[in-house]
Amino acid sequence: MLATHLIQHIAQQFLDGDSDGLDSQTPLFELNIVDSAAIFDLVDFLKSEAQVEIKMQDIYPENFASVAAMVSLVERLKANKTEGEKA
Repeated sequence: MLATHLIQHIAQQFLDGDSDGLDSQTPLFELNIVDSAAIFDLVDFLKSEAQVEIKMQDIYPENFASVAAMVSLVERLKANKTEGEKA
């Protein structure tokens, strides 16, 4: 579900609403769909959509290279938060 919302957001923000050919594995930087400045838009979107705290050390291109990479980042952050709450 997060992946679908991310694809829709990326299409709206960066592709004039056209999501044709955009899927969870699409290489966003390689295809110049997003650039380093766009990461901060994606960070804001993920913070509000997934209710996660994304720290500066998590903000680097590999974590935002594809929708799948962003979903993995959110899953890791949620898992780490859950582990931290148990400790």
